[in-house]
Amino acid sequence: MPTLECGGVRWRFAVALCGLVLSAAPRFESAGVCSLCHSRIPDPGAGRQNVAPHALWRGSMKANSARDPYWKAKVREEAALNPSAAAIIEDTCLSCHAPMQQYEYRGRRTRMRLANLDSNGEEGVTCTVCHQIQSVGLGRKSSFTAGFVIGSDDRIFGPHADPFAMPMMHHTGYIPTQSKHVLDSSLCGSCHTVITPTLDADGRIAGEFVEQAPYLEWLASAYASEGRACQSCHMPVLDEPSYIAHRPPGGPFPPTSPRSPFGRHSFAGANVRGAAMLAALLPGQADVLQLAGARAADMLSRAVSLKLASKRGQDGAEVAVEVRNLTGHKLPTAYPSRRIWLHLTALDAQGRTVFESGAPGTPIVDQPHYRRISSARQTMVYEAEHADLSGGPTHSLLRAAAYRKDNRILPRGFVSETRLPDAMPASSIAPVGVGADPDFLPGSDRVIYQIPASAVRVAVEALYQSIKPDHAAGPSAGDNSDAKRFGELYRRNGDPVVMTKVELDVAR
Repeated sequence: MPTLECGGVRWRFAVALCGLVLSAAPRFESAGVCSLCHSRIPDPGAGRQNVAPHALWRGSMKANSARDPYWKAKVREEAALNPSAAAIIEDTCLSCHAPMQQYEYRGRRTRMRLANLDSNGEEGVTCTVCHQIQSVGLGRKSSFTAGFVIGSDDRIFGPHADPFAMPMMHHTGYIPTQSKHVLDSSLCGSCHTVITPTLDADGRIAGEFVEQAPYLEWLASAYASEGRACQSCHMPVLDEPSYIAHRPPGGPFPPTSPRSPFGRHSFAGANVRGAAMLAALLPGQADVLQLAGARAADMLSRAVSLKLASKRGQDGAEVAVEVRNLTGHKLPTAYPSRRIWLHLTALDAQGRTVFESGAPGTPIVDQPHYRRISSARQTMVYEAEHADLSGGPTHSLLRAAAYRKDNRILPRGFVSETRLPDAMPASSIAPVGVGADPDFLPGSDRVIYQIPASAVRVAVEALYQSIKPDHAAGPSAGDNSDAKRFGELYRRNGDPVVMTKVELDVAR
């Protein structure tokens, strides 16, 4: 179905028995339209699982970005805290979380509000958004915070040369087009670099703040210089070439052949509990969301490693815990409600606990960065915490002016002086609050625990929590349905997830 533009409106036309049929051409289509040919593709390797793009995307946080109960409650809280900027806040958040709907508001130069969210917006980050983003400006500061550009020529970009275009053009009107920029991290960086205005107490803009920066962190890591893009981990390719589409009734289109690379559109991250909340909220999709949660748990288990070493003295024993970041960005990264902490338990010969740090269920707040831990009240927590213009702590994203703490574990090869796009200051991604710790290095950190001489065995686990209790308190306290819904879901799904666990005999 070719298109033409007239009077600022794009039209699709098709020839029917009764003549020429014109219809207004939407810039985006529902993912259900794409599923006609991209929902049933078995893995050509072992297992024969369904690896079709639509089948995997359905359970991802991208597909549910506008349904995420924490996101909705947080947007409501930010708008209530900063009423003069409520329209800007909601429109900005919707630009990444409901781009299929919000992009059209952009064209009309009006702001979208959360109350405007409809079925199109609720599809989240969908197929015809990402695959229509043009290469122009990607990687520049202007492309961040959803500054991507979508054209009006109905081109759908993919990595493969000479696509068999007829089926897509016939069913959707889009023209499949090869462009390698869909494999570039800068495409992901357009929404995974978020720069927010800093508001003073009166709601006036007093500056800007790099609030989320996975792309910039990757840019400063060894992964970028090695050519390992975001997609290599979050969309891992199949081991063998595969058909990328199928006829609506099933089976490949006769003129096509298996292609490579074929990226899994699973978009697995770390949000195990987010998937569980969504499964409770959307019981009709519980099966795919549970699978997505399992993929997130697997991703978490491969994100970090722990190595223990010990030595004994007259007054006790020391256990050195090396925490290694196996990802291409800080760990944890992005949204500041996330944290990782170490739970260490030391046991004596009778199996009794003689020392414990970071026990789950105990309050873990206001913990600085440690080189050495000798008290059960001390916990090694890797996290980001914001400060407002006065230097005080804040959980409001629009009041954030700086980091008061950022000891998230750096990615391997991280260079603090990396030249960021458009002369953005390197300090925007530099660690904060780690002092002169010689063991806090690109790719790893080491912390030493002083434990009693009676300890003979030590167990250490890395725990991940996507929403810290103090970050959940504000969004769940609002007097609206989104806040109440999130509060109930968080009470049932707020526990941390074990990333990995190691043990060591320290008796010798």
